[in-house]
Amino acid sequence: MSIPLSDLSVRSESVQKLYTDYLADRFSVNRRYQRKLVWTVEEKCDLVDSILSDLPIPLILVAETTGESGTSYELIDGMQRLNAIFSFIENEFDINGEFFDLQALADTKSQLDDGKIVQRKPILPREQSRKIANYLLPMSVFKASDPDQVDKVFRRINSGGRRLSGQELRQVGSTAKIAQLVRVIASDIRGDSSSSDIVPLRAMPKLSINNRNLAYGVDVDNIFWVQQAILRRIDVRGSLDEQLILDILVDCLIDPLVSSGTYTRDAVYGSVDADDSAPAVLDRRLSACIDVYGEQKVREHFSLVHEELRAVLDVADDKFVKHVVGRSSGGRYPRYFQAVFLAFWELIVRDGMRVASRPEAARKLRDIGTSRGSLNVPGGGGDWTAQDKRKNIDAVKGAIRDAFESDPGSRRDAAQFGLASHLERILQNSVTEQSLFEMKQGLLTLGATRDFDEGSWEKILRSITAIANTGPDNTGYLVIGVADSEKDVQRIRQLDSIEPVKSRGNRFDVVGVEREAAVRSESLKSYFDWISDKLTGSDLAPDLRRRVASGVSLIDYHGRAVILVEITPSHEPCFYKNVMYERSGAGVQVVEQRDYMRLFQRFTRNNA
Repeated sequence: MSIPLSDLSVRSESVQKLYTDYLADRFSVNRRYQRKLVWTVEEKCDLVDSILSDLPIPLILVAETTGESGTSYELIDGMQRLNAIFSFIENEFDINGEFFDLQALADTKSQLDDGKIVQRKPILPREQSRKIANYLLPMSVFKASDPDQVDKVFRRINSGGRRLSGQELRQVGSTAKIAQLVRVIASDIRGDSSSSDIVPLRAMPKLSINNRNLAYGVDVDNIFWVQQAILRRIDVRGSLDEQLILDILVDCLIDPLVSSGTYTRDAVYGSVDADDSAPAVLDRRLSACIDVYGEQKVREHFSLVHEELRAVLDVADDKFVKHVVGRSSGGRYPRYFQAVFLAFWELIVRDGMRVASRPEAARKLRDIGTSRGSLNVPGGGGDWTAQDKRKNIDAVKGAIRDAFESDPGSRRDAAQFGLASHLERILQNSVTEQSLFEMKQGLLTLGATRDFDEGSWEKILRSITAIANTGPDNTGYLVIGVADSEKDVQRIRQLDSIEPVKSRGNRFDVVGVEREAAVRSESLKSYFDWISDKLTGSDLAPDLRRRVASGVSLIDYHGRAVILVEITPSHEPCFYKNVMYERSGAGVQVVEQRDYMRLFQRFTRNNA
């Protein structure tokens, strides 16, 4: 696939101009093939020092697209460099002990005046700060008419990238079905998932793992793998969590088992010697398994098993490695987890069973990986043979089977399970996609009388309409039972005498709605039915009202009841009481009549 020369251009842009585009979210990142932010402070400082020393830095490569909001640029090569420059400008780190002068740039001065950023000291001399702002960055731009074209360019540019791990090399630009499953499941577990593959460059720090002196959005110590001492911090930063998920998925989908190792991993990604027919057969075999099983169903079943195993470990009240292997943290123990996970998978998914007693399951897992237990995972590197894996999986199943029972509901659709994980994904996605999510602590006022909040209910209905107007490809959510301010959390503690449950990553306070049911002196089911009836009888547009009323569910999130309302897209914009609304960030604004055509085009363009 070649790119016509007429579609290519190379130009120089000042840091100041690019920063303005950055604030306007004109730079985007495709998470299907882009890595997380991984540069250290030292690497960022080296880049800034190169600018101050008038040294050239590598070209930024972007794909240009034109849409409803104007011209935007999808970053193909240069994400780490642009983030380094912009984060220095925003005073996130210093160079030789001095911070960028926020008065030296109109955009940073405006943010400083508005209190959005704070000037740190000592301050880099104004002349040097302006030198950075005026530095010309080389940028190569091509007009992207085909997403496959962007994929191919990215693979060509990045397949030999900086210190990529083996798993990162497999993932880069891969179009294999397994690659997408691995990426999405890994993001769900880490807590850095997003509702869309395309996210603004400004959002990437929220979706990256913190590092020394770099306080990104995801705390590495709160990530399941590190928290349970299965992998080390450096392992997760190097995507070994994705490699472990890949090994597990292959074992879940291919029967009989195959060995776990580099050869198998490369084979299922189709990235081995073209003259070798064996891996090509394995690649096709796994792809066919995914087609038959269904990608969404694989994801749901994985979430179900992982959620149940996490619940058992919560009861154990100890880290996985300490509880199962009898060792303290410090090493890595992915094969032990792989064997235990697959034992749970086969009992729950294949055998149609469920955990009858989590305390009993936790008791039976204790020390199973020690010299006294039946789990005997080989140490060292190399492949883990299919025969040895089968022996260890069967050993775990035999040890824990008495803690399971037959599940008469096992034939039900998997979407009915794993709802706590589903809620976690929604909360995670709201961090970067505020326009598609609305959080409410409840429907009662937090005053002395605890009345139904009519004003808040009107705002909810306007928000639902605005979310539905985001476009025909976007599903949004209303979450009732999650506080969105510390003030509300404190008031709920005082009024209802409950302690919120922190969501994964400690980003949200889940306060639940059962406390409001108690205030109304009714059961949780009656309270849920009351809200469902209010949606059914609301003044929402008829088609939207029908879809919203059918998309209400009650989720048990670690002992807190949360109501989730799914807002599925329609084929045309909706009105609420003859007024059209749309989202502006996390807020709602009225669409003026002169802008109706713009909103209708948002739908007709996607339906064309």
